[in-house]
Amino acid sequence: MQFDAEYARWLEEQNRQINELRAAVNSHASDTELRMIVDGILAHYDDIFRLKGVAAKADVFHLLSGMWKTPAERCFLWLGGFRSSELLKVSLC
Repeated sequence: MQFDAEYARWLEEQNRQINELRAAVNSHASDTELRMIVDGILAHYDDIFRLKGVAAKADVFHLLSGMWKTPAERCFLWLGGFRSSELLKVSLC
């Protein structure tokens, strides 16, 4: 699915941005520089929410099932109590 590839690219960019932020903090960058980096990270999160919105319109069950996440992340979703099958029970009531 296209979302899976976009999400993988998004994760790579997120890791790059987090490393950039860490480097800026460690080098005692100015507040203005830090604000620019943080604003970029916030815009990056806007992108993932936009991507999820488009993916939900295309195939909501793929998005809710968590198949685009790593197996470890899916395990934590399950352990945390989120089960996509519960949505069917709610929708049938």
